[in-house]
Amino acid sequence: MASKKTEIENMTLEEIKALAEQKVKKEIWEWINGGTETEFTLQRNRLALEKIMLRLRVINGINTADTSLTILGQTVKTPLIVAPFAFMGRVHPEAEIALSKGAEKAGAMMFLGSSSTASIKQVVGVAGTPVAWTSEPLKDREKLFAQIQQAETDGCCAVGLCADDFMGIKIKDRLKPLPNMPLTTEVIRAIRQVTTLPLFIKGIMTVEDALMAVDAGADAIVVSNHGGRVLDCCQASVEVLPEIVEAVDSRIEVLIDGGFRRGTDVLKALALGARGVLIGRPICWGLAAAGAEGVAKVLGIMTGELSRSMMLTNVPHLKNVSRDTIVFDPAVL
Repeated sequence: MASKKTEIENMTLEEIKALAEQKVKKEIWEWINGGTETEFTLQRNRLALEKIMLRLRVINGINTADTSLTILGQTVKTPLIVAPFAFMGRVHPEAEIALSKGAEKAGAMMFLGSSSTASIKQVVGVAGTPVAWTSEPLKDREKLFAQIQQAETDGCCAVGLCADDFMGIKIKDRLKPLPNMPLTTEVIRAIRQVTTLPLFIKGIMTVEDALMAVDAGADAIVVSNHGGRVLDCCQASVEVLPEIVEAVDSRIEVLIDGGFRRGTDVLKALALGARGVLIGRPICWGLAAAGAEGVAKVLGIMTGELSRSMMLTNVPHLKNVSRDTIVFDPAVL
């Protein structure tokens, strides 16, 4: 019987996705891949990325590309980040443990969510890669603060709050309520006082929210519409990225998620000022298909595509990806 590594070794991302679909229950597959109500936001994330084109520049002598960089104070081999995702125990029995092992193989950072089936200590203990803790804005403020402090004690490299899901996660017309409250700047400031770690806020989609996060003491934000899983008829993450990057003016790091499927997509976001890109659904496909090996394979495919695209667009490293790397096609949207 072939090992999991051999089984997926020569697979494309679409082939991994097809294998993954065979291995999980229908309702879990729909949970992973679905979006809110009409799924307009889910679809727009992809459409907005397709609107952006890369400029082929080849008379430059570049035959290598360095995809390493620093995110949240940690040096990693790729700007791809394993995004937090619920119900991973129903996708693969090793769940977040496998995610962390896959991230380590690829040299990627991992964001661990509060719905993890494994404890922070367990994940950090097996991960030879930076792990950032992502908490929910819980109504129980003391529990929230305790989680943040525990994450620091257990060795996380950063902590953050997911600001956009206080109304729950809605896949088509099925709502999953969550015990959360709307986030305020007072809560962000309070968390800033209970941890010395870098603090990020996930779920930022407007300049107004970005500036409020900066003023409240955040060190980074994640431009995100939760993968189209909280608000229908919403702008795409990459659509609002340029104005948010301009507004925060290098005062904090800007990360992004939402619809990223190829290394070329990642390069587009970096050219628009993102520091790193969180990958959600493709990571779930890899996990379902082959556990840690599947996660590492997905990250490897996308990082390889990124490296190749960098060499073909005159981007030798990620220290400062030029805005001239991309152009927009107004006909797509």
